[in-house]
Amino acid sequence: MSDAPKLTPEFVHRKPQHTAVVRGEGVPVEQMIAFLDDAFTVLRAAVDAAAIAPDGFAFSRYDTELVGNVTVEAGMPLLAQLESPLEFNGLTIVPGELPGGELAQAMHVGPYSELADVWQGFLAELRAEGRTPRKPYWESYHVTPGPGSDPQALRTELVAVID
Repeated sequence: MSDAPKLTPEFVHRKPQHTAVVRGEGVPVEQMIAFLDDAFTVLRAAVDAAAIAPDGFAFSRYDTELVGNVTVEAGMPLLAQLESPLEFNGLTIVPGELPGGELAQAMHVGPYSELADVWQGFLAELRAEGRTPRKPYWESYHVTPGPGSDPQALRTELVAVID
């Protein structure tokens, strides 16, 4: 593991959250960043067109391990449930949900390039505390990167469902 900072989990209870997502199934892990970039571009266009009303930070949800071909969602939490799929710029936005219940969360401050190691440390810390994380895992992006943004200022919340 790299020198990524250790994250101390905070345990919370949340209600399920309606979402609008672009879902990718069987996405080769080496193409995941391109998939997420395309999906978030479409989601921002849907927000700009008032087709969806966000209620929180954009997120990526992982339903599989990040090896080989993955199942991943790029999404936005919503004020109200999306009633039917939307077609935007060649991609389909579908209704989704972030699970509720007992969750572990922690905030990573720093570049996205550290996230793989940070996730491993976060999950290991949960197990060391006798907790069992289970999928889905998701990360919410509290600072949207842009041209000239400082990677050290990025804030990414990691969340895992726990038993």
